[in-house]
Parts: sequence; C-alpha cells; structure tokens
Amino acid sequence: MELGISIVLGLRIFWIALVVLCSIGCLPLGAAREFVLNIGHRGKLKLATTADNLPRFTVPQRWFTHFYLLGLLVNTALLTITFLFAYACTFPIQEHESQVSAIFSALGGAGTRDASGGIGTVEHLAEYRGRAWSSFLLLVMMEAQVLRRIFENFHVFQFSPLARMHVLGYLVGMGYYPAASFTLFTQHFQDRDYMSLISKFLLQRLGGAWILHTGPPLLNSQIKLQDYAKSLQGFEAFQWIGLAVFSLGWIQQYRTHCILASLRSKEVRTGVGAVFKPFAVDRKRANRYEIPRGSWFEWVSCAHYSAEIVLYAGIVIASGGNNINIWLLFLWVVFNLSLSARDTHQWYKTKFEDYPLFRRAIIPFIY
Repeated sequence: MELGISIVLGLRIFWIALVVLCSIGCLPLGAAREFVLNIGHRGKLKLATTADNLPRFTVPQRWFTHFYLLGLLVNTALLTITFLFAYACTFPIQEHESQVSAIFSALGGAGTRDASGGIGTVEHLAEYRGRAWSSFLLLVMMEAQVLRRIFENFHVFQFSPLARMHVLGYLVGMGYYPAASFTLFTQHFQDRDYMSLISKFLLQRLGGAWILHTGPPLLNSQIKLQDYAKSLQGFEAFQWIGLAVFSLGWIQQYRTHCILASLRSKEVRTGVGAVFKPFAVDRKRANRYEIPRGSWFEWVSCAHYSAEIVLYAGIVIASGGNNINIWLLFLWVVFNLSLSARDTHQWYKTKFEDYPLFRRAIIPFIY
C-alpha cells in the first residue's frame, strides 16, 4: 500500500476512534461513560482542592500550550511544502512553460502524458494547481488558528493554578493538531496522480534538490503582483464563503476568550486593547469563577466552543465538503465540544443560583 494512502487510512481510523469515544460519553454505559467524561474534563470541571491534593493522572491545564506549539510546528512544515508545490504548479503558464516542464520532468518523469494517459505537463497543471492552492488555503486557516491560540495562552488566558486535565486527554490533545493538519494536507490524496506528484516533489525536497531553480524565483521582478493573485482568482465561491465563516468564528472565539479572561483580570478588555496589552490577573480572583456575559455568552454558556464549531464549519465549507476525513474531524470537534459544553453548562447552573434560565449549553435555543 502506498504511503499516502496509508496516511489517509490511518487518519480515518484515528478520527473514527475519537468519534466513537465521544459517543460512549453520550450513552448510558455506566463506568465506561464516566471514564470517557473524566478524560475530557478540564479546568473548572477538574479542579484540585489544594495544591497538595492534586487529582491522580492529571497535568496542569496550562499545558494546553504544548498542543498549539506542536501544532504550529507540524502545520507550518506542511504549509510550506504545500505552498512550494502550488507555486511550482502555478508559475508560469505563459512565458515560463519550458521551466515548468523541466520542474516536473525533474520529478522522475511525472510531468509527461502520452496517449495512454498519465500526469500532464503545462496543459494539465490547472487541475493540480487548483487542488494545491485549495489545500494551502485550509492550512492557512489552521495556521491562523494555532497562532491565535498560542498568543492567547501567553497573553490572554490566566489559568487557575488548581485547574487540571486528565493525562489521557493531554495525549489526545497532543495528537489532535498534527492529525488535523495532515488531514487538510492530504485532502486530495484520493487522486493517485496528485498524490504521486506531490510525493515525488516532497522526496526531491527532502533529498536536497532545489527544484524551483529551473523556474522563476519567488522574488523575480518579471513576475508581477497579479501573477501571484492568479491563485486567489482561481478560488471558487464556496471557498470564499468558507473563509468568511471561518473568520467569523475565529474573531468571535478570540472575543469570547477575552471575556472569559476579563473575569479574572483587573480590568475588562475585549477589543483592540486586548491585543496589544496582556491581561493582568487579579490574584484575588485567580481561583474564582463568575458568570460570563456579553457577545454570544448572552445565548449560550460556552460561546467560545460555539465559535470554534463555526470556524471548523468554515474549514469544511472551504474544503468543498467532499472529503470524509475532514468531515470526521469536524464531527469529532462537534461531539467533543458538545460534551464539554453540556457538563460546563450544568456546572454553571449548579454553581450560580441566579444563572440565566434561557441560556443553552452551546447551540442557541436548542442545546
């Protein structure tokens, strides 16, 4: 079995396993259900009573940062590979056709097509170019997400010293972002020609060959700005819609995270000021929880989870919605956040007698 296909199948098994795990947490299965829920609990749902009485098999919640740092490392590497491949497919269709042919000829003969069929050269690059830039767009979205989460962990969040998470939940989190990035990177690997072409390109890169030296350099003055804009012009309407939906969720999640951070801060900041000035924690509030208000919190208890579902829905839309692994990724996000939101919502209702009765857990008016 080819390596690319093995990666795709491995990712599918990974996402199915996580979805099944979440399903157990939704069913009345006694000890199995409690075990799954215990793995997913964190923060206010898994507080230590004192620093000397920490729950077994737990790690500090602030270790969330590890997820995003590893995710950034993996996603940036895949983003770079995808950009270079998309670039090789894009430049140039007009005055540099010979160089493009040379590039793909250098990839072990992948750039030829005869009457019996195969992978084309310049006349067939449009198909691969569109797919490469499509994967690049999805990876850019993921890059924006992990970068923002890293910023928030260092400048916005003030984790309670007693907040913990289960060690198995930590291990799942460490695997989540790399798996998500590889899922987006392998979006079009069901096309064996595309997979073969990018695989050979990648092998050449790892082998130390600078494939692009036969084509126009990235900073070639002969390549105008509109040449680089060709990739944007090639995006379909659904990709722009997906990007817009993602941006809405991305902005709202940052805003709701700022609202949560302000509950422990000496001052409330949810706008531009929250970007340029880190939150200063009020030590008297370090282990205290309050009712979040404002923005989407007026309708749901876990508005930051709602925003995350929206941004991942944007990724699904931008992908075209025709990749099973991306749908499984989205399903896992929805299941995982819905379970956490349900328990968090119940915690709020138990903790605060004056908690708004009309609020739902994660979906306004529904759930």
